[in-house]
Amino acid sequence: MTQRNITTLGQALEQAVPIIDISSRIHENKNPEFALLSNLGHKPFRIDGLSFECLEGFLQCIKTDDEARQMDFCAMLGRQAKKEGSKIAWKHKQTLYWKGRAYGRHTEEYQQLISRAFQECYQQCEEFRTVLAATGNAILDHTIGKVDPTDTILTIEEFVSRLTRLREYGSLL
Repeated sequence: MTQRNITTLGQALEQAVPIIDISSRIHENKNPEFALLSNLGHKPFRIDGLSFECLEGFLQCIKTDDEARQMDFCAMLGRQAKKEGSKIAWKHKQTLYWKGRAYGRHTEEYQQLISRAFQECYQQCEEFRTVLAATGNAILDHTIGKVDPTDTILTIEEFVSRLTRLREYGSLL
């Protein structure tokens, strides 16, 4: 068990609240409504004039500076977007792209872009808001995520903290 898992477990026991793992595969059969909270969940939204079927499509599209290829991700559902995005080598540069602009992975501007995408999705997808609210005061976790920001475009902490803040305040901005 990692230190992060021990800390999360300790928090849950102290607060006597459940932990909900928002990993898509965890809930597909048992609690399919919570699978919607995953980036792979079907949550259509628009950002900067483009429509996406899920947050995963947006997150994967920003790995490439090829705007035509970015457009391909708009219509993709979660697993397909993840699979196609995994073919893009972005880690060595630690640079992501949106609307012709480069974003360093470790910059505040990048974090603001990601927050804006989550905010737009939350505001535009009623089902997302409803399911997120249904988690109550549970601690959200994402056990299949990664913690190293050089290895992923969205760490567990970046993901979970955005969902928690949206649930609590309805806003990231």
